[in-house]
Amino acid sequence: MGTDEDLTKATRIAIQGMVDFLVATKGLDRQSAYQLTSIAGDVAITQLVDGKVGVHVKMPRHIFKR
Repeated sequence: MGTDEDLTKATRIAIQGMVDFLVATKGLDRQSAYQLTSIAGDVAITQLVDGKVGVHVKMPRHIFKR
C-alpha cells in the first residue's frame, strides 16, 4: 500500500511494494515482477481521513498456481 498527498507518488509507492513482494516471495527478477504487475496488477485508490490518498495493488493468486 502506498500513501501520500500526491496520487502519483502514492501509486509509485504501492507498485514498488508489489514488485518488492513478488521478488521476495515468488523468486522473480525485478523486471519480470514489474512486467507482471503492469499486466495483472489491480490498482485500487482510496481517500484517507487526513487528506492523503491510499493506493493498493492487488495480484490475483490464481496466476501462480501450477
